[in-house]
This record gives sequence, C-alpha cells and structure tokens, in this order.
Amino acid sequence: MTSTHRVAFVGFAPFERSTLESYFRLAAARDPVGYVIGQDLQDSDLVVANAEQPEALLAIGRAGRMRDTVLVGGPSAPASVGAHLARPIDALQIRRALDALAQRHQTQRPSGRARQQAADSTAQVGDFHTSEGYSNSVLVEGELRLDEVLVVSASPAERGLLDDMLSHCGYGVTLARNPERAIELCESQSYGFVFLGLGQDGVDSYQICRSIRRRPTGGGIAPVVVALAHHHGAIDRIRATFAGCDAYLTTPLDESELVRLLAQHDRAFERVFEPTAPIQQ
Repeated sequence: MTSTHRVAFVGFAPFERSTLESYFRLAAARDPVGYVIGQDLQDSDLVVANAEQPEALLAIGRAGRMRDTVLVGGPSAPASVGAHLARPIDALQIRRALDALAQRHQTQRPSGRARQQAADSTAQVGDFHTSEGYSNSVLVEGELRLDEVLVVSASPAERGLLDDMLSHCGYGVTLARNPERAIELCESQSYGFVFLGLGQDGVDSYQICRSIRRRPTGGGIAPVVVALAHHHGAIDRIRATFAGCDAYLTTPLDESELVRLLAQHDRAFERVFEPTAPIQQ
C-alpha cells in the first residue's frame, strides 16, 4: 500500500464501532501509511458496514459506494459489493479485505467509476460527443471512457426524456424497450451506464439487472446500472441494491439529480459538466 485511505464504519453497535476504530488507530500508529478513520461516507475512501442493518445498506446504495464497501454479516450481499465477510467480526480479516480494495484503487480508476471496457484502455483517447450545453473536453490520457449509455424502458416518454438529457450531457445513447433486447446489446456493445426501468410490463427487473451483471460488456467490465422507479421506497431501493444496481433514480426525472449521479460515477464528466454558457433565467 502506498497511500493513506480514510475508512468509515457504518451501521455497527457503539461497542463494535469503538472496537474497530481502536484497532485501526493502533494499526495506524505502527504503520503510518495505512488507514485513518473517516467521519462519514462522504469523508471516506473506503467503507466497512454492518450488512444486517437495512439503513446502512440503503445509505451506501444511495451514495453509490457499494463497490468501495466491505460488508460484515448477513446471509447475502449485493452483487456489486467490494467484499463480504461473515460474522463474528474479525478486525484482521476486515483489514485484509480493505487492503484488497485499496489495491484496486491504486491499480484502477476509483471504484464506482472504472466501468468501461478494457478495449478502450488501449484505444486512442478522444473527446466526448458533441454537446450544445456542456463542454466537449478531452479526457485525461489513459482514462477509461463511460460515454456510451443504454436506456431500457417500456415507456416511450421515459426513453425520450433520458435520450434528450443524456445527449445534452455529451453521451451517445442507445434505446431499448424490452430487457431481452438490452441483454443482446450488452453482449455485443460496451456501455458506461445502463438505465433500467423497474416494474414495467410485468418483467422482473431485478432479475434483468442480475443478468446484465452476469454478462459484462464487451470489454469484460460491468456498466454502472441505474434503477429507474416510479416512486420513492426504501424496500425497492434495498432490493435494487442487492440485485446489483449502483444507483437509483425516481421518475419523473430531475435533471439536477441525473447530473449529480453522472458526476459521481464518471470522473471525466465530473470535470466538465458545468455549462459553458450562462444559464438563462
């Protein structure tokens, strides 16, 4: 390990949290290049969470941090989680799991953003698609691109709205009205994001998400899967997280929420999403 990482402990009982934090503080005293305690999800590079606390899973899923997380306990874990350990709590095993995640941070782009195909890493790095409202900035040399997006929805209005929004943000958009077509496309094309409508036409969208996870895109790396739901619901969010969804949006869509989600998962977009011209009042 060549750098210090901030780690947050989420959803544990006070005694468990105190014990874990004490262990990592003592370890940091012996090895100054390691881990320091973060205050919350936003303040931390990595997360250790209690998988038996639905509120913790919900908070991590909402923050798009599941791939940066070591879950402890519980009979199962979301498909996108960084690591899953059984109870009883073993601080040494947690440290080893964090070491593995930290190593990924050093050898890859930050977790939650490195989703594009391996083939792109050897290709000529280019610009975003032409965009009227957003800067068409070049990517950092060697940076993986997430500029192709698949939208899966039975609703023509929803497909059209996302097509307009995402195109305006500089992405190339492919539309699919049914899950079967979406899976075919994912097998032959690499996507940075897949926006997946939930509960449409009687289809088990959670199973479709799992299928997309089992069939990574052409370069072998899974896309960022965004669940699209028609109502706010903690249970639906948790189910989507366990199915492997990285993020969750409710419809009708709020463009500011969409922009925040894109910036959170796409490092290149994060640098350039501010409009190049003043916003009209």
